[in-house]
Parts: sequence; C-alpha cells; structure tokens
Amino acid sequence: MMETQLLSIDDTLDTAFDIFYEMAEDNLDYDDLLAFQARFDEEGAGIAVDAESDWEEHVGFDVNRETFVEVRIGLTSEDTLNDVLVRMLVSRDPEQKFCHLLWKRTE
Repeated sequence: MMETQLLSIDDTLDTAFDIFYEMAEDNLDYDDLLAFQARFDEEGAGIAVDAESDWEEHVGFDVNRETFVEVRIGLTSEDTLNDVLVRMLVSRDPEQKFCHLLWKRTE
C-alpha cells in the first residue's frame, strides 16, 4: 500500500492564499477589506500553525493534525500577525481536498 505524499507547507500556503483572494471581497467587513487592499503588500502575511483544538466543533469531525494544518492570513505589525483576517483549516492531502474558513467578523 502506497502512502500519500502530503503537500508541502509552502504549497499549502499558496493554495490558502488563492482561496483567500477569491473569497475575501465577499466575506470581509468593508473596513477590513480596505485595510487589506491598502496594506497587504507591505504588511500582509500568512502562517501555517498546528490546528487549534476548536476545529472539531466547526467542522464536525476529528481533525487529523498530521494531515490538516491551520493557516492564518492577516496583517502584521512588528513581525507579529496581529490582525487575523481569516483562519483556515486546510488538508495537505492532495487526494482529499478540504478547506474550512473562519472569517474575521466585526459587529
């Protein structure tokens, strides 16, 4: 039995950014969208981290942390991602594509 080769973190981040760019306009608050568009070239960043423990309640299944990674995309200040625009749970398995997004909401 062959083991599936997982996508690299860099490829996973590229995929996450593609999804983010496609969906940001429809899902971000207007002010956050303007800030993103104005500042992203200088202050924009994406990081991959171990999936937080709350993902199971959002997606309804046990998250395999070897296969899934959490990607956070937002704006930085002094090398810290302090304005997270979206948290994404992304599968690194190319055979089982999956992505769930939690957008920043300001009420």
